[in-house]
Amino acid sequence: SGRLTQQALPLALILFVLFPRLSAPLWSLGRAEGEARSGMSDWMEPGMVSDLVLSGEPAFRVRFDGPAPDADALYWRGPVLWTTDGRRWEPAEQGSLPSAPAAAARLEDRIAYAITMEPSGQPWLFPLDLPVAAPPGSKLTADFQLVAAEKINSVKRFQLVSALRYNTGELDPEQEFTALQLPENVSPRMRAQVQAWQAEASTAADLVRLALAFINREPFYYTLQPPRLGENPADEFLFETRRGFCEHYASSFALLMRLAGIPARVVVGYLGGEPNPIGDYLIVRQSDAHAWVEVWLEDQGWIRVDPTAAVAPERIERFD
Repeated sequence: SGRLTQQALPLALILFVLFPRLSAPLWSLGRAEGEARSGMSDWMEPGMVSDLVLSGEPAFRVRFDGPAPDADALYWRGPVLWTTDGRRWEPAEQGSLPSAPAAAARLEDRIAYAITMEPSGQPWLFPLDLPVAAPPGSKLTADFQLVAAEKINSVKRFQLVSALRYNTGELDPEQEFTALQLPENVSPRMRAQVQAWQAEASTAADLVRLALAFINREPFYYTLQPPRLGENPADEFLFETRRGFCEHYASSFALLMRLAGIPARVVVGYLGGEPNPIGDYLIVRQSDAHAWVEVWLEDQGWIRVDPTAAVAPERIERFD
């Protein structure tokens, strides 16, 4: 061992002097220019969100006017995804949804706060779910996204108000049509599973609960290192691998809801945040990236459903 070390030492010294030091972690090598800085994208497919959680870079900081909400309410809403080919989820096509800003039927438990966005090269703000109105320099879309007038290329601060309890009201026919579309690769196994739930459920809310119980009861695992999926990722995930990150759960759950005739869409954003007691603010990092589902239920409007949270705690693989 000593002789080998002595032989290798000159070569190591040469490499140390001549070989360029890396300015980024190994997992970012090979990415397109700017990708690591851009953070959240307006599309989702297996692996997209789990790549982000490897980054500790800050996405934004939040300072509440009063006490911060409970941790389980810290869902920071970003792009809303409506269309899918069975693998990738994307926003609705231009002109397919109402152009008027969203108007909720009921907004309660309002909370005021300031959000300071880091440069992202993207136009999205990430308000606490659900934003009440658009601050100056931004607009509120029909699906409750907050979009800045220009891409955020420098640190920007926005004053926001959100409602922790809400009812989004009646469902627009265009939204209903888009939120029920299915890709061609929906499998017979998926249809059979939904039909079994429909035979047992008396309401749409009952079916949602049965689907969450299915994830909790069956051996689903939450992991950053899921197996690679093939041409039909939702079917393979639900009935074969059952190992995935939040994008696997959100995508598959939304498809199951649509199969059951329940309008569903996917929301990508962030969950949680790290308190800074000295600065009295919350810092949300790229590692807090998350995806969840919204379903529309009668008399409740669009409600948030997080299928990842249904995974039994003992089947969560911890990672540093």
